[in-house]
Amino acid sequence: MHFDDQSDRLNKEKERLLDGRKLSPFDDEAVEIVASLTLRLKDARERLEQEGSIIEDSKGLPVEHPALTIEKRASAELRGWVKDRPDLFGAPKNTTETKRPSRRKFNVV
Repeated sequence: MHFDDQSDRLNKEKERLLDGRKLSPFDDEAVEIVASLTLRLKDARERLEQEGSIIEDSKGLPVEHPALTIEKRASAELRGWVKDRPDLFGAPKNTTETKRPSRRKFNVV
């Protein structure tokens, strides 16, 4: 894949994550990092789907595919970003909050 293609993919993923929001330069950089991690995770999963999670090493012995390590690390890093920055990467806030019906207490007579 060519560098321009990668750059274009990153920009598209970043725009998807931004969802039209305007952010500070620091937050914009954070979104770009997360976009990069998201693409890395997608690429690793595609590679695993194509080649399987167990491959042969140079001696013909079965070993774990290196993309598994990439997938695990990218997933862990993404979870950290979502946990630490829910304002940027959490679920969108719902404008209509659902209220549970109040439970009435009955008086024993």
